[in-house]
Amino acid sequence: MFGSTIIEVAMGLIFVYFLLSVICTNINDYVARILRWRSKDLHDGIRTLLNDPELTNQVWNHALVRSMGGPKAKDPAWIPPNTFALALFDALAPPAGQPSGLQSVRQTATALPDGSARDAIVSMIDAADGKMADARKGVEEWFNRAMDQVSTAYRQRMQGLALLVAALVTILFGADTIALANTLYREPALRAAVAGAAQNTQTTVSGTPASKPSDNVQGAVAEISKLNLPLGWNELPKDASGWTQKIFGLLLTTLAASLGAPFWYDLLKNLSSLFQRKA
Repeated sequence: MFGSTIIEVAMGLIFVYFLLSVICTNINDYVARILRWRSKDLHDGIRTLLNDPELTNQVWNHALVRSMGGPKAKDPAWIPPNTFALALFDALAPPAGQPSGLQSVRQTATALPDGSARDAIVSMIDAADGKMADARKGVEEWFNRAMDQVSTAYRQRMQGLALLVAALVTILFGADTIALANTLYREPALRAAVAGAAQNTQTTVSGTPASKPSDNVQGAVAEISKLNLPLGWNELPKDASGWTQKIFGLLLTTLAASLGAPFWYDLLKNLSSLFQRKA
């Protein structure tokens, strides 16, 4: 009985974290999309890699690269390595009417200014021993290594945004983990209702397929509203000890919500399976 109670409390908390994370994840994605962080980071990464404004513009404005931005030719947020390699070699190709081939590309590359990617490109061409496919493969690997650094920087920025958004959403809802856990533990009817709602998430989230748990902000808000949980700011702490506990509870919720909806959804599935085996 005690074990089932603890599992139900855990499921209730995880379900609340999941619903808050749905809201946070969508806000994070919206902000990143509006500010075009992915495309800006990609462009900055290519500019740093090539370290030559003219060559960067030629590659960035190449038809293959622009096509990655969709029908409206927006700045791309992602470029396949082979597309980058093709665009780079096209940018380094000699003008029409002049001999083409890997050695001609090498001659153009040697004319790049000092401090650019000249040495790296020339060394990759030399290592290819006259084979265009091997030269492109070398460029693709070079590009992948650079994009790993770009991806790391993007994730770090998104982690900072996730914490900020999670804090704002937590404060807005007044979601105190300690108060939630205490209430769920003391009230069996509420605990059972929330655990049941959490299990129902396996098939739907307010009418939205659960395979896409981060797509439905309105459904998450509606689900939170109908759970009758101790959320909000109707009752404020009356002393310093109460405020300390309140702030700690809010911090716990903030950290949990910043982990993202997919994390809590997967954990909820695993815990639901455990609960069903105990039932």
